Amino acid sequence: MKVVEERELKHYKKIHDQLWISNYVVNARMKTEYKVKSLLHYEVSPIQEISVVETKGFGRLLVLDGVPQISTGEGFIYNEMISHIPIITHPNPKKVAAIGGGDSGQAREAMKYASIEEITVVELDPQVTSVCRTWLTPDSYYDKDSRFRVVHQDGIEWIKENREYDVLIIDRPDPVGQAKNLFKSEFYKDVYDGLTDDGIVVFQSGSPFYNTSTLRKTYRSLKELFPIVRTYLITIPLFPSGIWSLIIASKKYDPLDADLSRLQDEDTKYINKELFLSSFALPNYVKEILES
Repeated sequence: MKVVEERELKHYKKIHDQLWISNYVVNARMKTEYKVKSLLHYEVSPIQEISVVETKGFGRLLVLDGVPQISTGEGFIYNEMISHIPIITHPNPKKVAAIGGGDSGQAREAMKYASIEEITVVELDPQVTSVCRTWLTPDSYYDKDSRFRVVHQDGIEWIKENREYDVLIIDRPDPVGQAKNLFKSEFYKDVYDGLTDDGIVVFQSGSPFYNTSTLRKTYRSLKELFPIVRTYLITIPLFPSGIWSLIIASKKYDPLDADLSRLQDEDTKYINKELFLSSFALPNYVKEILES
């Protein structure tokens, strides 16, 4: 790791000799701050600022451009819910791919299903992969599974060149800068074309509390392409407001009719058969967002 003077840390600040991550959430008009026990890694790749910190509240955090992405303390929630639900909804998935999510947490969950033959993670920044292998999950974990591979490529370009996936997991960032292209109609269409005739996709669709336009537009865009589209909610302690949405879109199978006996939840920490179904029960304010 490069030795960095504290004054160089763009998204960090020191208060009474204590280092903090400071993140202003524009849409929510709120600032979140995370107390740092130690800065484990810091670098600026050609794409973004990457850091890893140890915290007392959340364990080890991956931070990109000052925004906490995943933690060892509660990251299992997001990874389990974005992976198991589409995998179980499809009765016999063979090829699974995730666009985004350089920590490969979705892949680790997909590995629990012996019937899956191919697990691909598409990550734009190779430095994110390298940092995650050093500080979060070591290479040795993935070396044990020959089905797994990482492709370092822009997901927008990758999906145009790759087809016949049973399950696609779109772990996209917020619609800022280049990432806005992951929210355009062209990308949704490319994802649809990248699936098999009975394929399924799940999208990260933001906070239903302060990312209402992202949730609504994603839902509408997918409804134009897929016959079955359902929103489900998860609780993410790390994220501002604590509640997050995911949208699953399917060409054939309804998650509410999934065979839950296939759910590999023996060692999960969040998802179980009851939660699988209950996550689709939406509060009225979320229904209003989708219907408005």
